[in-house]
Amino acid sequence: MVDGQQEDGARARVRDAAVAHFAAVGFGKPGMDRIAHDAGVTTDDIAALFGDEDGLRQVCDDYVLQALVGWAHRKATLEGMGEVMRSYQADPGTYQAQINYLGRVVAENTPAAARFIDVLVDESERIIRAGMRDGTMRASDDPRALAVLTATNVVGLVIMAPHIERTLGLPASQEQMLLRLALPALELYTHGLYSDDSYLRLVRDGVAALRPPRNAAQDPGTGSPMAPPAPDGN
Repeated sequence: MVDGQQEDGARARVRDAAVAHFAAVGFGKPGMDRIAHDAGVTTDDIAALFGDEDGLRQVCDDYVLQALVGWAHRKATLEGMGEVMRSYQADPGTYQAQINYLGRVVAENTPAAARFIDVLVDESERIIRAGMRDGTMRASDDPRALAVLTATNVVGLVIMAPHIERTLGLPASQEQMLLRLALPALELYTHGLYSDDSYLRLVRDGVAALRPPRNAAQDPGTGSPMAPPAPDGN
């Protein structure tokens, strides 16, 4: 008889093997035999632990999404960013599998794709609004749209990884790609790109002239049911 601790260990091994498998080959091919082999269990064990492949995928979705949200929040502070960098340096493989899993979910438009994007955007907006309140981030005309832009940019980098690696002359290595892009990304987020606000003022005036009168349903920050309320003054 398998006790609770052994069952928890088997669930974690199967979950991790499944995340790595789906990240590597996608969701369109049967993979229970391969996952069972990599986890050191049988397919019957997987059925007993998760019910079926859909049940296993649900557990993987929840696990990866929780990890991504946790990383995002830790990276919102200097101390947390240092912790994430040290953790990544110690075990880049874990991060790579989970980030690639995100890319597969979105690229293949699985049933979980909308939930992944909604949660990542909503969490990004919370972080942005908190940063605006505590002064670590500059004010934005539209925090919700900024959250959409930053969250989907990250997802786009993952999906476009083969093309990014090719154009930068890098091997097929997510680790090398992230290292190469880390400093330019922080330069852009920290200093911006243009040396003055001429382009910003031009586009802001143009957008204001083209935009219809705004009502409550169009206010930034109300784009999804999970969106956080907009604080006064932001």
